[in-house]
Amino acid sequence: MSVNEVKTQPAPFQLEVRGTGHPSSRTYAIGDEDHTLGNALRHILMNNKKCEFAGYSVPHPSEPVVHIRVQTAKNSNVNRVDGGDGDEDCGKLPATEVLKEACETLIAQCDVVLDKIEEIMPEVRKDRMELEDFIRNEGYGEGGDDQEDDDEMIMEGEGEEASDEDDD
Repeated sequence: MSVNEVKTQPAPFQLEVRGTGHPSSRTYAIGDEDHTLGNALRHILMNNKKCEFAGYSVPHPSEPVVHIRVQTAKNSNVNRVDGGDGDEDCGKLPATEVLKEACETLIAQCDVVLDKIEEIMPEVRKDRMELEDFIRNEGYGEGGDDQEDDDEMIMEGEGEEASDEDDD
């Protein structure tokens, strides 16, 4: 490891919803993410007429967390929310609904890009299919005791690569 490399610890959470006021205004802290997701979601949110404000920040480069702020706009055709502060009929969607919609839009956009890439480069599709089969057959993402064994295999693989480099 070089002097400039830093081993970042995983975030202590995957998602935290912050804010105690009206549900139309929330900050979402997403763990193990950075500017890539933050800026993409901000862009999609700002192009949504239901969103009045969207912004993101990465509090510190060594913390693997991105904060996304969402404030929804007034709209007469929305499911109305009661903020619990006497403002019973403000006409704003909950920020969580708008963020979910933005995530679905981003997923759809990524699928379109991936489909185009796979159309041009069939080997990408083959690689993706092999990876999905491997993940499905090896039980990744299900948790359990196998996770420790998988981590050990990854660590052993990294050591082998390093020793191969030394031979050159």
